[in-house]
Amino acid sequence: MNPLSATVDGGQVASLFLVLLRCTGFIVTAPIFGHRATPRPVKAGLAAILAITLAGGAAVAPGAQPILLAAPIELLIGVSMGFTLALGFSAVESASRLLSIQMGLSLGAVFDPVGGEASTPFDPLFAIMAGLLFLLLNLHLAVVGVLADSFTTLPIGGGWPSSLFASVAQLIALSVEIAVRIAMPLALILMLAELAVALISRAIPQVNVFFLGLPLKIMLGIALVALALPNILEGMAGVFRFMISGTAQAAIVAGTVVASPLPSVMP
Repeated sequence: MNPLSATVDGGQVASLFLVLLRCTGFIVTAPIFGHRATPRPVKAGLAAILAITLAGGAAVAPGAQPILLAAPIELLIGVSMGFTLALGFSAVESASRLLSIQMGLSLGAVFDPVGGEASTPFDPLFAIMAGLLFLLLNLHLAVVGVLADSFTTLPIGGGWPSSLFASVAQLIALSVEIAVRIAMPLALILMLAELAVALISRAIPQVNVFFLGLPLKIMLGIALVALALPNILEGMAGVFRFMISGTAQAAIVAGTVVASPLPSVMP
């Protein structure tokens, strides 16, 4: 027998296919990996490499479901996990939008070909800072670790984790709250500046509120962001770590209440 030859049975092929589906859904929606600027061939290659690497350690649920039923479930699990991890970037983006609106920069929003929507000057700034910080802290490796651990907590071929949607909904609500907490201190100061301009215009009616207030808020906002940049970066890191730990915990909780799998017809 050729020592370099290897045999692959039908069960291994089915397991690899299900692992590939979960990895594909994960890569499409995960932060950094699933960004629109990442070419599709690169995403497909990453999904294939991860599937081949993680297939050996993937647990198979006892009495696994038929592959035709398990395939969409695995894809949805990967999409849900990647989407949940990306909520950290969504919180940062929402915070930058809130600051831009309060500073008046939303009046000069332009179309962003990468994001596919209108954006203010603060949006790419916060996005670049968040991406560089994410890579600097090696959180992309932690994201891959969450995916690898999911094959133990949520074995392939099992039923749909009934509590996964509830966990994702809770994390979405938390991401909105976190975005408001990040932007609120600076937004409050800008609101006080706007109130001061309104009082000045009330006392001196000759002052043009629009031409005085808008530049003042922009300059004050830029100065505040520059001064609070270390705290903003620290807050971003905390948001990313929270979403990663929250996603991992959600997978563990969902794995304990997985729906009863159907009888197996997998080879």
